[in-house]
Amino acid sequence: MNVDSKSSFNPRALEALGISEAEEQAYRVVLTHRQASAEEVANLLSLSPRKAQRLLDSIQFKGLVSHSPSRPRRYAATPPKLAVEALIAQRQAVLEGARRSIPELTEQARLSSGVADREQAVEVISGRAAVGQILMQLMQTVQSEIVGFQRAPMLYIRAVQSEMPRGVVIRSISDAGYLALPGALESLRSDVEKGEQARIFPDLPVKMMVVDRRIGLIPLNTGNEEGTVLLVRSSALLDALYALFNLLWERSTPIVFGSNGELNTSMTTPIVSDALEQVIPLLAAGLNDKTIAHEAGISAATLNRRIASLMKRFDTRTRFQLGWRAAIESFPQHLAEPAREVTLPPVAVVV
Repeated sequence: MNVDSKSSFNPRALEALGISEAEEQAYRVVLTHRQASAEEVANLLSLSPRKAQRLLDSIQFKGLVSHSPSRPRRYAATPPKLAVEALIAQRQAVLEGARRSIPELTEQARLSSGVADREQAVEVISGRAAVGQILMQLMQTVQSEIVGFQRAPMLYIRAVQSEMPRGVVIRSISDAGYLALPGALESLRSDVEKGEQARIFPDLPVKMMVVDRRIGLIPLNTGNEEGTVLLVRSSALLDALYALFNLLWERSTPIVFGSNGELNTSMTTPIVSDALEQVIPLLAAGLNDKTIAHEAGISAATLNRRIASLMKRFDTRTRFQLGWRAAIESFPQHLAEPAREVTLPPVAVVV
């Protein structure tokens, strides 16, 4: 087909408007030659006269061409702006008609939800793509709260939401294994700066996320990113999972970062020096000496001396007890803070 290469249309530009490739070719021919008969279109497109006539009838019906009253008919192209705008308006009308069916479909789902909900309170989801789709839907529909446990390893199943709805609160508990992962502490620091409330517990029993107390996700094998995930809908089981989170939340250690990304030094009491303040949240997390020394920027020998001094000062016997006691006495303002509402920029939720 010989069509002007300077045409303003991209190849298959009209496909999204319900115009087939053959119809678009016929329109382009008439548009290029200003007027054409069915016989001329057939010759230019190497079609039979009958097929060319069917194409012209079709695109006339869709408003792309019009014909003269004389015989044989000659077809003239509708100006592109008028033709395309009309097609867009028609497609929008069809889409709005589909939108108007939402209340009816919602009501149908509500009326049939009694049995279905009981049967599907727990569902097994397999495959990273399926889990990713569910996560994306949850991020798009969350109304008030997201809570979760973060354990190692970090699986590459995440959903990204451009902007969380106003008033959404995010609370997370991470364990020592998770924080020992490369980059995990930096990621947690970034999340806290965006408004997330984060605490640390030595060893979490499961990896989990609960959204609005209506949907929960639990990977059945935390070490296999291609493994299955248990989806739990509103039920006594989901209530129990949410209660477990709150129970461990009360027993977990708050971790506080300053607005500049460093550990906050402006609210500590004289009992903790600037140097020891670096170590407190890391101790509470139950991290090993190598990780703590690396994050604090000190040697292992210096770390041991500081820990011994802290344990004596706070009269504690274990490192976790020390971290908790030191956090309570050093950051009392933060421990007393109520839950904050969070409106975030891009958020990544990792299961």
